[in-house]
Amino acid sequence: MEWTACGRDFIEADVIRWQEPVWKPQRRAAAGRKSRKPPVRIGQRIIIGQVVKIDKAGWAHVEVADCQVAPSSDWWKPITGYGKGELIRRQCAKIGQGRVDRLLWSDEGARAAIVSRSRFIGA
Repeated sequence: MEWTACGRDFIEADVIRWQEPVWKPQRRAAAGRKSRKPPVRIGQRIIIGQVVKIDKAGWAHVEVADCQVAPSSDWWKPITGYGKGELIRRQCAKIGQGRVDRLLWSDEGARAAIVSRSRFIGA
C-alpha cells in the first residue's frame, strides 16, 4: 500500500486517510449563555475510509475502513471510534484541514481520466 499526499484533491472512489482531533464534551450552558471555557483536546482519531459520494454542498460521505483512537496522556476515559462500514459525513474543506493522504490506484491513468470529467468531482 502506497500513500500520497493529496490535500483536498480527492474524488469519489478514493481511499483516504486523515487525522481529526477529539474534543472534550462541554456541558450545556443555561439558555442564552455560551460556555466561557475554551475547548480541550482529549485525543485524536486516525480515519481511513473510501469516499462514497461528494455532494454539491461540499460534503464528503466516507465509508470507514479503519479508525484508530489515540487519547492524550492526561485523558483517562475511553474515546469512541467509528466502526468498520460506518458512514460518516465531513466537509471536504475540513477533512484533515488539507493534510489528507490517498491510496494510490493500481492504474493512476484511469483515475486521471475520471478526474478529467468534472461531474465526478464534488464542489
